[in-house]
Amino acid sequence: MRDYLNEMKHAVEHILPTLWREQDVLRGLEEQVEAAAARARHEYSQANFIMLNAEDPEDFMMGVGQHWDSYWGPDKDAFYLSQDADQLRAKVATRAFSTSALAGAILQYAKQGMSVAHGKPGNWPEARKIGDVAVSVIIRHARNQAMHWEEEKTPHPGLVECFEKLTELDSVFGNYRTRSLAMEIVELLGWKKYSDFERDLLGANQG
Repeated sequence: MRDYLNEMKHAVEHILPTLWREQDVLRGLEEQVEAAAARARHEYSQANFIMLNAEDPEDFMMGVGQHWDSYWGPDKDAFYLSQDADQLRAKVATRAFSTSALAGAILQYAKQGMSVAHGKPGNWPEARKIGDVAVSVIIRHARNQAMHWEEEKTPHPGLVECFEKLTELDSVFGNYRTRSLAMEIVELLGWKKYSDFERDLLGANQG
């Protein structure tokens, strides 16, 4: 296993940072958009409350003024930020396949390492567990899910069992029939840097 990891180290060290950078950028922008939208909702809510509960024309006009302030202030910010977010999501969408493929490649490297060191999956040691599922089992079935989810209408029973158990930890894993979950699996495994990846493969090797 150690020799195999030495061969894979360069590739893994370059792929993992790229994945996490992409995710951080998107999450940061989504947070900005939601914050601007929340400000707009709050401003409109206040304006509508004032207009609905106005006791005289002056109060009503104050609500109208706040309504327009909301349009030209936080709501307009939300509009333009949403446009920016849409543009970023469009860019991310065009790269989604490659990002998913990179995460899938990480799982492929892991699966290949287990096969090199231990042979058939039935011989793979369990080592660390996440919830009720061994990391070695996750590697096997997550790799297969990432590579074959589009073509397999009836997934392998072991894959179904694995992902149904993972769904108990996070509902996102219930999407295993509809899209690749390679990135979510890498996140679940906590593989943010090469040493994390190495830890689990060497841990299984010692299991």
